Amino acid sequence: MNKLNKLISDDQVLSEFYEHLIVLSEVDSTNNFAKNLNEKKHGVCIYSENQKFGYGRNNRKWISHKNKSIALSIILKYKNNEESSLIPLISAVAIRKTLFEFDIDAKIKWPNDILVDSKKISGILCELDYKADSENFIIVGIGVNVNFEKTDFLNNPKMKYNIEPTSMSLILNKTVNMEDILHKILKNFASSFKVNRSELISYYKKYWFDKDKNIEVLLGNNLIKGTAIDIKKNGSLILKTKNETKEVASGEIISF
Repeated sequence: MNKLNKLISDDQVLSEFYEHLIVLSEVDSTNNFAKNLNEKKHGVCIYSENQKFGYGRNNRKWISHKNKSIALSIILKYKNNEESSLIPLISAVAIRKTLFEFDIDAKIKWPNDILVDSKKISGILCELDYKADSENFIIVGIGVNVNFEKTDFLNNPKMKYNIEPTSMSLILNKTVNMEDILHKILKNFASSFKVNRSELISYYKKYWFDKDKNIEVLLGNNLIKGTAIDIKKNGSLILKTKNETKEVASGEIISF
């Protein structure tokens, strides 16, 4: 048993929630690895020390560096769309709680970007693995900038950041132990998954970055402008536009 799996087996909260942790020295993408597994099980995690071709929403590149960033995917079984719609919020809450344990006060940009002082420290990508007449899974890809220095962001001339990035080490002015943060992420994810919905939404809204801001939301090829006024219990964004109040189940905020 590797050291990281021992963390799971020795912790009651983790051992009850997770099947096991697959640890890779290098991978193209932890989400791709998870999607290509022949046999998926609820609670299987994939962690890579070095992720070469990470990606986010709309296949945008996500930069990872060995021993400087968390690249983690968690496989979860879901029953219906109502259940899967909350996974992005659960993930965001888990990362926000983890960062707070390191004295980092983060905010959540709907649905699940994590910001510190309006700079992006973590990104989460949830991908459905749906097959008719079969068990359905959602793969939660989590990227956290842990020990990045400013030069790590600047040394990617082809990389264009929609939101200026930051890292835990830049905020704390010290190096963070990778195993420590991975352990806390797994624990906070498991506990956030089990919390009741009203408590989850209440916590999310307490640290919701977009509240009362005039924003633009991209829905496919359509752009909607309005004021972010609420988050529903199903995780949808409530947007007050010029002519109506609109519920947005999925999309991307491109200006804030």
